[in-house]
Amino acid sequence: MSVVGGPVIRRIVDASRGPERTESLLESVGLAPTAAPLDAAKEAVDSEAYYDLLERVTAHGDDDLPLRYASLLRPDDLGALGLGLKTAPTAQGALQRLVRYILVLSDTLEYELRRGERPTLVMSRPSHRRGAQLANECALAAVVSVLRGITGVHLAPESVTFRHAGPASVADHEAFFGCPVRFDGEANAIAFAPAALRTPTTHADEGLSAYLLAELDQLKRTTEDQSLESRIYAAVTDALPDGVPRRAQVALRLGMSERTLHRRLAEEELSFRSIARAAQLDAAEALLTQTPSSLGEIAFLTGFSDQSAFSRAFKAHTGLTPMAYRSSRDSP
Repeated sequence: MSVVGGPVIRRIVDASRGPERTESLLESVGLAPTAAPLDAAKEAVDSEAYYDLLERVTAHGDDDLPLRYASLLRPDDLGALGLGLKTAPTAQGALQRLVRYILVLSDTLEYELRRGERPTLVMSRPSHRRGAQLANECALAAVVSVLRGITGVHLAPESVTFRHAGPASVADHEAFFGCPVRFDGEANAIAFAPAALRTPTTHADEGLSAYLLAELDQLKRTTEDQSLESRIYAAVTDALPDGVPRRAQVALRLGMSERTLHRRLAEEELSFRSIARAAQLDAAEALLTQTPSSLGEIAFLTGFSDQSAFSRAFKAHTGLTPMAYRSSRDSP
């Protein structure tokens, strides 16, 4: 699984100055044109679709998009992670939480906070294509923007480096970060003065922090457990009342292209048809035991073409006809 949180995507689209409409850009990565904050916090987009989007919205030479994106981003856009950062006692505490919990927002990158005379936040993420390089700029710019937001101070790093080649001029990047910015460096990293990281946040709250950290720990565990198979299974299950969705439809729901989904299935040696059939039959078992619905209704609700097709598939799966299965579950 390699995904990026929906709130990030929505802010990227907000920052775009390209010719495409907002609705078109969001739909291209499987997101609805609008979403309530709580719903947006649960959205995820495949990383390659995210890189595609960044390349599309900067195709006209928009080198400053990562900087505008970071300026628009607010800690509250990041859901529980943003609240966890806001309630940390200091800027350094916020960075330590970012390192620990970035997985709940995106599993495409990792952070490491290295100690020393100049504490340095080092980011690891592939830079195999232009979109990924832009994503790296977005990520480090967002870190600085969020630190400024939670401290109320225009905090400036000591230096910023990126591994990839930069634009013809770095003046806008240096104006944003407030420090020297170097491309073609050894790492994607931000170095800070120790005093800057001791800056207190404006909403530090020990009690709320304890609650939020427990929530983040749970979110992190849940995210780690979300396999590609489980995501496909859930997407198929949700769509069954309208029939078994096609692979292209599921890909869109997961925020990736059909080609990417096909590749990911092949890499993990999974069968889309087998996952979809498992979702159908599991839903049928639940309906047989938990509702009085007729076999025809259950066949319809679980996406089978008719009752006969449902009965044949169910018996092949369980060894029992649907009625025999229901009776066996009703027996004391």
